[in-house]
Amino acid sequence: MIGLSEQRIGTAYAMPVRCHVWLLVTDSRGPSGPQVAVLPSLILSAIQVRVVYRVGRGIQESLADEISLHMPLVAAGERIARPTQVVRGPQGGSSTSLQLFDNERTALSEERGIGACTDGVREVDLPFMARVNLVAWLAPRGATERPDTSLRLDGELVFLTGVLARVRIRPTSVGKEGPGAVDVDVPLVRPGASLPFAERAIDRELPGSPTIRITFMDGEGRPIGRERVVEPTSHA
Repeated sequence: MIGLSEQRIGTAYAMPVRCHVWLLVTDSRGPSGPQVAVLPSLILSAIQVRVVYRVGRGIQESLADEISLHMPLVAAGERIARPTQVVRGPQGGSSTSLQLFDNERTALSEERGIGACTDGVREVDLPFMARVNLVAWLAPRGATERPDTSLRLDGELVFLTGVLARVRIRPTSVGKEGPGAVDVDVPLVRPGASLPFAERAIDRELPGSPTIRITFMDGEGRPIGRERVVEPTSHA
């Protein structure tokens, strides 16, 4: 629950994400058709936050003390693994493909062919953009006469839409949309699912009452949304 002394900063973001899927195919020559195990995961891109303390020392804007801190929130390549699903494909030879959709069945990627459904391991990476909200809370840390000298930063990444991976297994003896195709929809993330950020303590040594500015940034240091100004001491 957000207290009166806390400040909330949030911004929407189209986040680059990769869907990585391993397919383990066994029993492809069996009478029941191939058994296909689908092992999916989401691989996230990096997100960091920049916190700037700024205290003016005169009329001119250049006369100011400033401390700038960069902290990682999501590590590059952080993986969200999903449970394995197993399905039987059609008999007599087949091929597989992968496509990503949101929870309203709107396509998030093109359909990508994976290959023949024969015994062995296949893998595929599909990049897409996930609609998320980045949220941070900044609050005094501990009870002191100057609570802004030690602050707590935490927050979360919230998926605004769901993501599912559709693995399609088509028999090779019929047309692309012919009968006998098997689809397996693997939920990767549900709408509203969140990934919490680890809590971080921020200490500063500037005198006076600083202006505190927060900016989310991607892994290349590019701003995500606009810089936001917060003043926790005004609510302490």
